[in-house]
Amino acid sequence: MTTPRLRTPAVHRAAALALAGAAALALAGCSATNPVTTTKAYAASDGVNQSLGALTFGNLLVLTAAKDDPGTVLGSVTNAASRDASVTIGIAGDETAITVPAGGTVLLGPEATAVPLGSVPAPPGALAELVLASTTDGSVSVRVPVLDGTLSQYATLVPTP
Repeated sequence: MTTPRLRTPAVHRAAALALAGAAALALAGCSATNPVTTTKAYAASDGVNQSLGALTFGNLLVLTAAKDDPGTVLGSVTNAASRDASVTIGIAGDETAITVPAGGTVLLGPEATAVPLGSVPAPPGALAELVLASTTDGSVSVRVPVLDGTLSQYATLVPTP
């Protein structure tokens, strides 16, 4: 007759450590095949980002009450160049010129540097085509979201006709 062998606490600990090591290796493989999203630049709110030479436009969007009503542009412009940049922002034929200091950022909006629009050709919930231009880097068109005052953070910023 054979007597069963009793497992010792040391054997249990070794088995638990081996299992934990195998689990760590298996889970670590996820980041090897899938890039970490938080290391990439992204629009952190409701707008879109766009680059133009040394300029970076961040979180751009348009606020308006309704299609064909006045609007305003929200967002930011950062200038990575060593000299000031002259920039125009708006909807074709309705642009506003601003200066972005070298190495600086200008916030856009009614409570910052205003970029008013006489008439927004798209209703809230759609996309509008903004033209971004600089005297040194040319121009680019970008489709940005059009929002109204439904969200509380924008309610007081929507221009009235």
